[in-house]
Amino acid sequence: MEQRIKHKIAQTKNKIHKTQERAVTARLWPEIETLNWVLNEILVLSREQ
Repeated sequence: MEQRIKHKIAQTKNKIHKTQERAVTARLWPEIETLNWVLNEILVLSREQ
């Protein structure tokens, strides 16, 4: 799961780098932040077990 989320983050960052539209960039950053949060939660839970 961790690798899948990291891959999705990388794909989203790539979309940001390719686009020149500020509206698209503004929409994608919250997606990256959410994915990073989910990844962090997964890592915390896996350490607790």
